[in-house]
Amino acid sequence: MEDVTSLCARIRVLLDQRNGTSADDVEHTLTDGYARALALEGERLRAQERLHALAGSADHVDELSALKVRVAAIDEQLAELRGLLGVLAASL
Repeated sequence: MEDVTSLCARIRVLLDQRNGTSADDVEHTLTDGYARALALEGERLRAQERLHALAGSADHVDELSALKVRVAAIDEQLAELRGLLGVLAASL
């Protein structure tokens, strides 16, 4: 699956070339973007479930820290991706 950075870059290229872009390219990219967003949401949910399972455990402090960082990173990626997808969808 394409990483979020590459996908966001591809969306930005389409947005910059609005007049030279086919509707098929836009729709394909939207589909890829929505699929990636759903995958990120699933990853976020699994990380949060693990956080809740380990909450209060002194034995898993490092894992808890890593999970918190990962959830924050996913939140940032989702916000950027959703914002770009919204703009791209509106350009159709």
